Amino acid sequence: MTKAGLLSRVGNESYTVSVEGRAFLEDESRVPHRDGYLSLSDILELLDKRISDFTGVTQEYIKQRNYDYYEVARDPYRDSEQEYSVNARDPRQERRKVLSARKWKLDRLMRELPRTEPAASQCAHWVTSIAGLHLFPDANHRTAMVTLYALALDNEIIGEDHRWPGTQTEIGKAVLLSKYHRYLAPRLNFDRLWRRDTLYWHWYQYFEYLLHDVDYPSLNNHSEGKLRRKLRKVRGKDG
Repeated sequence: MTKAGLLSRVGNESYTVSVEGRAFLEDESRVPHRDGYLSLSDILELLDKRISDFTGVTQEYIKQRNYDYYEVARDPYRDSEQEYSVNARDPRQERRKVLSARKWKLDRLMRELPRTEPAASQCAHWVTSIAGLHLFPDANHRTAMVTLYALALDNEIIGEDHRWPGTQTEIGKAVLLSKYHRYLAPRLNFDRLWRRDTLYWHWYQYFEYLLHDVDYPSLNNHSEGKLRRKLRKVRGKDG
């Protein structure tokens, strides 16, 4: 707020609103903002590309991408290995349950995604939030990655020739590790939405590897079979 010129003095428990700050409160400020929120990427003049443009990714888009996975898995005319599990008593209620993700939750993820953190950190927050909150009956990781791909393209963080989301083995291991950390971590909620727990740090290291080729040893130190066994064990389904 001080860097934006909205506050002239900040104390431990008090602050003084500047002339520009009063103009902002009255919606007459020239400070870059939208819908009552400061456009920090414009104010701070961040040099590295970050996720700030959500024009092409709306809550409807996110829900549709998840529903696409459901449709492919349930289509008897498609030869697909994809699975989608829905816990519904009546098969006729499955479609409604798949589309039941709350709009306000998705809107809040897009509105509050940290705008000043590096791209790898933003990507980690995005996947951690969708997977950790478990917004959909299934395919939360797949939905997080496909929508994040659209955001990364729209914000020019990657190009269409990028190897996103990694090889099948790499992303497969990353998702297994994510499920492992998600099971052990305290349940994510909106009061602690952007916390940096072990689930976040796992995805941060993965995106550092995917975007910047920073070595992530966990991808090489464990086979996919070993990770599956560890996940079954921690879930109490093995012996």
